[in-house]
Amino acid sequence: MFLSSFEERVAMGFRAARGALLVGALSALGCGGGPHYVRAAAPLPPDPAEVVETASEPTAIYIIVNQPEGAPAPEIVHQDEGWVPSEFPAENPFQRARTWVGDYDCTQGNTGLALRIVDVRGRVVRAVFDFQHAPSGAAGSYLISGTYEPETRRVRFDPSRWIVQPEHYIMVSMEGEIATDNSLFAGKITFPGCGAFHLKPTR
Repeated sequence: MFLSSFEERVAMGFRAARGALLVGALSALGCGGGPHYVRAAAPLPPDPAEVVETASEPTAIYIIVNQPEGAPAPEIVHQDEGWVPSEFPAENPFQRARTWVGDYDCTQGNTGLALRIVDVRGRVVRAVFDFQHAPSGAAGSYLISGTYEPETRRVRFDPSRWIVQPEHYIMVSMEGEIATDNSLFAGKITFPGCGAFHLKPTR
């Protein structure tokens, strides 16, 4: 079919316009001939399996402590929380019972005695030997000290100096054993002519 020159021009114009619209659309979509830039997509999160595997690896933590220049490096002490002591230190019975009251026999006869504990440091005990002889009215006191032996529950006290000295009296030593229930401290006065002593805790 033959078209007139006017109709042919109209058809050519329509085709040109359609081509221009197509090129414009392609350019808008980034398909044009010129260079163009496309924004990169955000990185995907790591696979959960990889996160678990990484977290299971041991992590070392370092703490930096400021210290004077030239000072020795701090000592690192490793504590074993599973450690249990083989045994605990034995209790010193003189630590709790501070006053022991009773009597003893010696050359002057039966004499009242109060052993007053003034200091306990570990196994070492310091006390006052406070005595009173009722028939004569003589009374005195002096310092003594000794070392308690927890294995045998025995202790020997030796005198050191007078606090109050009555006439014709001398200081003497004493040694004895404490009952397993701490209810009695008994033994002997270690001086010729003297005998046993018996003391009970009062407080």
